[in-house]
Amino acid sequence: MNRVFYYLHIPADQLSALLQDAASADSDLRLAIGDQLHRLLLRQGIVYGLNLTAVDFVQRRIDAGEALVEPVTVAVGTPPVVGRRGFHPCFASVSRNIDQTDASGQACQRELLLVPLIRKGEVVAGPGPRIAPQTGMNIYGQEVSCPFPAELVIEPGANVAPHTDGKKLAATVSGYPHYLSAGKQSLEYQCISIERLIDPTPGHMQAILSLIPPLPGHSLPNRDAILEVLDEEGVVFGRLSQAIEHCLERCARLNLPQQEVVALGIRPVNGTDAYLRFAMEVGPMPGKIMGNGEIDFRERNMFVGVSKNQLIAVKIPPTEGIAGRDVFGEVVAPLPGKDFEVRAMDDAALDETTGELRALRNGVLSMVTENSVRVSSHHVVARDVDFETGNIVTRDAVDIRGSIRPKFKVNALGDILVGGDVEKAMVRSDANVVIRGGVVGTFASVKARGDIDLGFAIQGRSQSGGKTILRQHGSYCRLHAMGDLHCNPSVRIMASQLVAYASLTTGTVGSDIATPSMLAAGVAFEQLDRYFELQRAIAEQLQAIEKMQTRKKSQTERDELEELIEAHRANRKQFARLNLAVPKELETEDNGVTHALACTITVKGQVFAGTEIRIGNSRMIVDATLENVHFRLKEEAANKEGLRYILVLPNKKRG
Repeated sequence: MNRVFYYLHIPADQLSALLQDAASADSDLRLAIGDQLHRLLLRQGIVYGLNLTAVDFVQRRIDAGEALVEPVTVAVGTPPVVGRRGFHPCFASVSRNIDQTDASGQACQRELLLVPLIRKGEVVAGPGPRIAPQTGMNIYGQEVSCPFPAELVIEPGANVAPHTDGKKLAATVSGYPHYLSAGKQSLEYQCISIERLIDPTPGHMQAILSLIPPLPGHSLPNRDAILEVLDEEGVVFGRLSQAIEHCLERCARLNLPQQEVVALGIRPVNGTDAYLRFAMEVGPMPGKIMGNGEIDFRERNMFVGVSKNQLIAVKIPPTEGIAGRDVFGEVVAPLPGKDFEVRAMDDAALDETTGELRALRNGVLSMVTENSVRVSSHHVVARDVDFETGNIVTRDAVDIRGSIRPKFKVNALGDILVGGDVEKAMVRSDANVVIRGGVVGTFASVKARGDIDLGFAIQGRSQSGGKTILRQHGSYCRLHAMGDLHCNPSVRIMASQLVAYASLTTGTVGSDIATPSMLAAGVAFEQLDRYFELQRAIAEQLQAIEKMQTRKKSQTERDELEELIEAHRANRKQFARLNLAVPKELETEDNGVTHALACTITVKGQVFAGTEIRIGNSRMIVDATLENVHFRLKEEAANKEGLRYILVLPNKKRG
């Protein structure tokens, strides 16, 4: 025969003593067959509120070795009475501790206030006599002071309003009442609110049922009552009857609060944007971010041949999308797809009626952007561009099999492919530029309206109207892009300036001996050039002003000084207003903040201490060498004047 044990449990408030057949706390005292319960209670100092009838009943169970069917309360203290003035609650409530898991995964207990379900229009508080606070007595015979020594005054909170007679407070929705306390001088104010039984989510695509266990002697609302509340709330679409039953069953079985989605709307299907569906293979677009987040570094397919009247692509128009419906039955309009204008240049033409884009003659295809197509002739230079070829200025696409020697220029409307290096030379294209070698020398410059794809850059400069790709390394160079600027993860950047109006990705940046580099995203490079230009001018003007002020001056010199001071003041004002996050010709309502918040800088390697990081108008200097980091802007409230935007720096130091 199994030996039966009993456990004496004293709750934390010491207002009761319960005997049960399982321990609920480490402090519970264990009794066995033959132990004297009354003697144990007295030995523990439990002298107040003893229920001798219950003690005798339990003692007989102990003597017979019989298990308890349910916990038995053997002593009850007197709880303190909270003082009240004005409104009094019109419902009962019971406090109960429930087990739960905190954010760290540790088991803990929290207090749950069990209250009845209040229906819309029911009175939650009414007038009552003034009650003075009274002390209570715990089971040890000790006084228990009122938790609120001041008087309580009840005020209406969320979903509670004065009754039509002006003498009561009534619920404006169906749900569970709860209190929020706040002290004001000598009074304690309790704000009584109603937490909705049915709560539609923002956007009204879901309605959530929230149940709490019933008060002792009460029952949960049934399915029909919940359906009535759904009608009351106007939730008429997408009801899930089975979900209601599941939530009721779980709450009754577990005796714990439960939530369940009991109505679902249908989200709208947004329209698709217009796009070009190509009828021919145009090859990869380097720098495109793929579905897994990696960047496509495959080589661009240059000089795709087309013949006269050949179909290049068809413009697929945008779609309007499909409307949805929220839980209130309201139609939710979709976002229509965005249209765009196809730019057919040179010997490419668009039929506006059919959307067909065709070549007007034999040539090669240039994809300047995803909606900008050019067809031009293919001009091949089988050697270096030097004194023998001279400068090249053409409307064609140019395929240079060698290098471009110092001081020579190549200017083309179509794509330019350079098989070697650009050596202190200038390259300009209205389309894309691919340089298999590198841009070398202080005076080396590459500009393109489309993308620029470089092998390496040493002291050179590049400026693209689209993306810029760097595949090997960059040192003492300036690379600017109006789109993304992506470096292969194996690239090392030293003493360079990399500026993208969109996002920037690179490998290792800097070293222990090189001049620090600058990485910028969400920055218009023309505005950044103006920034540095003003910075230099202000410094030079200030130096000149200080120099002129230290010597005696003629009237002419005094006039010059006043003009210089005025110019210095004007430059400082312009410098303070300069917005790096917006190109000069573009105006935005939020001054480019939304765009800057979407731009990031990712370093897939090390970024050495001293590197300057810029995103939009924010700037920081990396104070320790970091590894595999991601920089972005974080919106943070600063003061009443508005918001400031700070760089977020992952704390992952080298080693």
